[in-house]
Amino acid sequence: MRKFFVRHKLSVDNITHLSDSDSKIVIAEKVLKVEDPIEVETYEKRYLAQIIDIKKNSVEAMILEELGDRESEYIPSITIIQSLSNDSKFNFFIEKSVEVGIEKIIPVESQYSLKTKNKATRDWGYWNKLVRDATEQSRNIFPTIIEKPIFLKELNSYAIAKDSIKICLATEAIDLRSLEDVISSSDLSKPVYIAIGPEKGWSPSDLEVFKNLNFQFIKLKGNILRTETTGLVISSIFKYMKGEI
Repeated sequence: MRKFFVRHKLSVDNITHLSDSDSKIVIAEKVLKVEDPIEVETYEKRYLAQIIDIKKNSVEAMILEELGDRESEYIPSITIIQSLSNDSKFNFFIEKSVEVGIEKIIPVESQYSLKTKNKATRDWGYWNKLVRDATEQSRNIFPTIIEKPIFLKELNSYAIAKDSIKICLATEAIDLRSLEDVISSSDLSKPVYIAIGPEKGWSPSDLEVFKNLNFQFIKLKGNILRTETTGLVISSIFKYMKGEI
């Protein structure tokens, strides 16, 4: 049975469209037809579904039965590792991340963060409210996942996908690559992790954490961007190159 991934929550009797890329494959291959069963997987669940319509550019399916939880952990396409900043800037970053379609945010306390992990943890519930409100307003198909804040050094034990693109924006005097170079030499089907530091930058100990995790250090051309907008710009470029925006 063919399996397809859908980027939003589903339940029995829902009608959903396959992604544009999956629809093109089904239509081009002509191996599936109306009433054929398929398996649909979301971020959390697996479902038995049935194709109910195949149009010129889209394929529609009805959810028939829940098959249980995902067999493997979902790995987001793009994750931003964002150093904690003051409330207004971080709240702005969260809202715009939802609008852009960033799938996951990992807030971290680095040496020069403007807010501590302990204080930020108390804001986690409010952050999730911001995500819900921004999701409804932007009509995003799936809310951004925002993790509880961690210390930057805790990334060493964090479940970062091994086969992934890992980049860290840095202005420090280290071996820097251009973003264009990284994109042109990478397999963009892989998940992407983007680390953005505070306005004062990363400390030497912060940089060591990223070096140990085999992050590539990058620089941007042109204007200097604020910490709350940098990750949005870089992730938007990746999403465009991945065909997700």
